[in-house]
Amino acid sequence: MISLTAEQKNLEGIYCSSTEQYIIPQYQRPYSWTFDQCSELFRDIMSAYDDNDSYFLGNIILARSKDFDLTGLSYIVDGQQRLITVWTLIKVLSLLLPDVNTLRSSLSVTPWQGDKNEPKIKSMIFENQDDKAIDAVFHVEKDELTKRYNELIQKYSSLKEEKCNSQIEASLLYFYEQIKNSNKLNNEAALMTFAQFLMKRVTMLPIVQTASNTAEATDKALTIFETINNRGLDLEDADIFKARLYDSAYDEQHKEEFINMWVDFKAECNRLKLSIDDVFRYYSHIIRGKQGITTSEKRLRDFFTNEPFSPLSNSSYDEVLSNLNKILQVIQYLKKETNNGGITEPGSWLQIINEYTNQYPIYAIVTYVYNHETETEVGKTKFVNFLKSLVRYCLYTGSTSSVKFGIYPIIKTISYQDSIDENYPIEDITIETFNHLGRLKNAFALLTYLLETKQAFPQKYTVDKIVNLRDEDLLGEDWIYNNLNDICNSIGNLVVLDIPKRYNTINNKKEYYATSNNYYVNQIFTTNTFGYNDWKKRDIHMKNLLIDFFKKKM
Repeated sequence: MISLTAEQKNLEGIYCSSTEQYIIPQYQRPYSWTFDQCSELFRDIMSAYDDNDSYFLGNIILARSKDFDLTGLSYIVDGQQRLITVWTLIKVLSLLLPDVNTLRSSLSVTPWQGDKNEPKIKSMIFENQDDKAIDAVFHVEKDELTKRYNELIQKYSSLKEEKCNSQIEASLLYFYEQIKNSNKLNNEAALMTFAQFLMKRVTMLPIVQTASNTAEATDKALTIFETINNRGLDLEDADIFKARLYDSAYDEQHKEEFINMWVDFKAECNRLKLSIDDVFRYYSHIIRGKQGITTSEKRLRDFFTNEPFSPLSNSSYDEVLSNLNKILQVIQYLKKETNNGGITEPGSWLQIINEYTNQYPIYAIVTYVYNHETETEVGKTKFVNFLKSLVRYCLYTGSTSSVKFGIYPIIKTISYQDSIDENYPIEDITIETFNHLGRLKNAFALLTYLLETKQAFPQKYTVDKIVNLRDEDLLGEDWIYNNLNDICNSIGNLVVLDIPKRYNTINNKKEYYATSNNYYVNQIFTTNTFGYNDWKKRDIHMKNLLIDFFKKKM
């Protein structure tokens, strides 16, 4: 059963049901509204109050299972920040107007058993203390609130949200201060009128998606959210995946184990400056390779939540996290090798790949290292050979997103073997092939440096143009060109420096290049000048190196 309903309700209708409880799912972000957002909300409500006009707070999107009539649980897909913030405002009013039943009943739900009411909103986010903060606000009494507010004011001279116990407490104290200092709400009668306005004239539009179970309802509700907003979900895909894995931990002991594992995994991602979504992206390509998939990618969320072979459906949380951590080890290894940049290691080839203009080659590299041993001499040699093949394919294909249609089959191949066939047309490679390097000129510059010197790249390298367009008036009569720009961007005009790039004219280049400790740089100026013939000779030499490389002669 799947159904969708939408009916605008005032806050009394939103909060006063004695059985409905709003659940913040595990994948949601912690409560984060600051004084700025609370101020904007309060200002807008007060403006509507002054004008005796209704005020619409926007849509909220809820997911319910078919058993909602038994459970009373509505899972918040969108709107948790507003629901919590308004709830704290109602809490302040309930303390100042303790005899108003509507305000008191808006704060809580009545449990099926027992005599202790529970907060209207419950957070299931396990990475912070929001649920404890909600509970603390729910139980606070007027005297406690006043005392807490006065303590902060006396200590810091003003209300500072960073000194509050939680962001939720900060919102509570903010509204308390605004009402306490308001000239319009300075007596019980005015406060009562405002409270009535708030509960009856301030509205929201709950869009409720109901399905056979909460997970299905949530998936549908997320789609609705994205459609309505037309800007993508604020939530990262990883937030959804985290919730799925958490749910798969079948008892409290294992859920605690998962939380600890996830926190460690997240910390390692932060250390490596990776988003969790990035790691799942690598994971998706590893899975696609094993499944033999070479078609275009699906959205990451669709891949992991809808595909029948998704590990979120078929593997335990610890197995999934083990695979994700293995990917982090791969990334760490690649970073280390790249930083080394040594000719006897994969680092130099990795640095060339890093100059490519999109991530698709990296997906292939991560998949290779994930599936194959690279630490032994034999393994490292095979890895270097693979990287050479990948450089050939990517640079021959050029700077284009269509490179992915070759990368996908490569990923499929290396999921089961440690080498790939190179299927570009070798007979088409001539000197003219390398006339226009485009956005890959730095990659070609690094490649020719490696082919020419057989040495590691400088620890900190830059790619410089020997001749620049600003040198046109300084060039001698021997220079022959129709378009100086073509020469400036040619392989024969590019040099990998071990010294910082400076905007010297051609007349000052020899003196500056002489400060380099690299013979490759020093020998560019064999005389006092760098003439047309010097450029032409260097350009042809570099292009022949490239031809030999692409024809696998070196």
